[in-house]
Formats: sequence, structure tokens, C-alpha cells
Amino acid sequence: MPQAQRSPMLSLSIGLLVVAIANFLVTACVLQWMRSDLDPIAMPLSAYLIGAGGAWLRGAYYLMAAALAAVAWASYRVTDVRERSRLASALFVAAALTLPPVAITATYAYSAHENLARLIHSMAAQTTFLCLVMGMLLLSSRWRRDPRLGRGNPVGIVLAWLAFVQMWLLALWPGAPPGLTQKVLIALILLWLGWATHQLQRVTR
Repeated sequence: MPQAQRSPMLSLSIGLLVVAIANFLVTACVLQWMRSDLDPIAMPLSAYLIGAGGAWLRGAYYLMAAALAAVAWASYRVTDVRERSRLASALFVAAALTLPPVAITATYAYSAHENLARLIHSMAAQTTFLCLVMGMLLLSSRWRRDPRLGRGNPVGIVLAWLAFVQMWLLALWPGAPPGLTQKVLIALILLWLGWATHQLQRVTR
């Protein structure tokens, strides 16, 4: 089966994904080391959005939102016509739209609008995780049936299912340390995005 032709827009999308994943990973890891005032096991990543390095992390959130929109477009473009899913792309777009409010609302801490900001922050974060993980599951299952993208390659679907389980552990296990459980979920999502980027590169190389 012929490979998909890499257009300039597709190359830009893949490049954006590489930069966004690397930037988010480096930023999050460096802040775990820098912020000695925060317990990395107990505090979720959103706690790092304000204070020292907070602007850097917020920028990583905004860049990742753009990258998720790129996933929505690029994945639809390279998938075999018979396996394309508009719903999967819509889920990634939804995640791209709800991620920036997660970062923005953190800046309203200790303000007159703090309670409303916390509510919006919580709803946006949950929506982002839900849409992103469901999009990962749906796209991975479609790619498994695509001869060029996934046949015989279970990595994507395994990572997506692990993220799905971890998402519900985060939501339903109140006794678990929130920082650890959330960061494990984020790590699984970043691994999946790295795998998806590799697939996009491979099929358009």
C-alpha cells in the first residue's frame, strides 16, 4: 500500500508534536526538581502552574493544546479512508480547547474569582483527560486495522488502555496520592503521543 505524501502542513504538524512533547516533558521534570516547596507525590502538576516556573509550564500547556489540534488533523489525514474517524479527531480538538483553561484558571488563585476559577479548572482538566484518553483509544483501534499504521503493532492500543485504567484510578481512588496518580496518567499520555508521532513520521517518510 502506498505511503501518504508528506505535505508541508503535515510536516509542520509532526514537528509541532515533537517540540510540544519534548518541551512538556522537560518542563514538568525540571519543575519537579526546582520546586522544593511542593511534594511531587502529593501535589498534582497543576500546583506547579503558579509560582516559580509557572509561566514556563503554562506555556507548555498552550503548546501542547496546539499539538493536540495537530494530532486531530494529521491523524485523520494519514489514516486509510476506510478507517478514518471524525469522532476521534473531534475528541482531540475538544481536548485542545479545554487544556488552555486548565492553565489560565490557575492564575486566579488568591483572587476574588478563586472559587469560580477552581470549578472551571477542575471541569476543564477532567474534560481534557476524558476526551484525550477516549480519542487515544478510538484512534489506536482504527490504526490497528490500518495496514500502514498499526497492523501487528499493539503498542498504541496497550498504552491507550493503560491510560484509560489510570484515568479512572485517578477519579475513583480517593486514597491514592493525587500527584503520583495524575503524573502517571500524564506520562502514559505523553508516551502515547510519542508513539503516535513516530507512526505519523513512519507512514509519511
